[in-house]
Amino acid sequence: MARQYLRAGTAPQILDLGCGSGGNLALLDRELPQARLYGADLHPLAVSLARARGAGAICRASANALPYCDAAFDAVLALDVFYALEVDEGKAFRESRRVLKEGGILLVNLPAFEFLRGPHDAAVHTRHRYTARELKAKLVSAGYEVLRLTYWNTLLFPLVLAWRRMPRRPGALRSDLVPLPGAVNGLLKFVLRLERSVFSGFDLPFGSSVFAVARKVAG
Repeated sequence: MARQYLRAGTAPQILDLGCGSGGNLALLDRELPQARLYGADLHPLAVSLARARGAGAICRASANALPYCDAAFDAVLALDVFYALEVDEGKAFRESRRVLKEGGILLVNLPAFEFLRGPHDAAVHTRHRYTARELKAKLVSAGYEVLRLTYWNTLLFPLVLAWRRMPRRPGALRSDLVPLPGAVNGLLKFVLRLERSVFSGFDLPFGSSVFAVARKVAG
């Protein structure tokens, strides 16, 4: 997704904000071998694991106060970051804009719809689940032009909704994500790939996540 919004023939500088163990950086390293990659994460274990992958320059930092110069990056990825309790949403949007070059792009993914809130949200400290309208308003307010805005995981949405509505034992503060048999996991991956291949050119009206591509504008 990042590649189609970057200028052809350049060696872009890309920051993966909240890079975790470095999986996205490893993917970018394969897809964009000319790019200069950077990662930032607050958790020391994540930083250690990401550094071990060797796919970029990794530092320990908060999304609220990034240790990078103004206009340092062509693109910033913030995939499942801004919703967390530890993140000051306003500061994080402003910081991501500050470190982007003029015309640089922000790719942001967030959990969708408060009515989907469940034990996993409590376990991972989800402060809020977003609608597309909310995300667009926050991006525009922070100084971005929204280029793409869509929900995703739409085909599996009824299953996600049914799972989140199942009764749970009171007081159990643990994620409801559980390992699945290989065949079931393979089927779910197939459905996600099918959605991506068939609907990649369309902005979907609902889903369990919301995704946006935004460009930093002057001012």
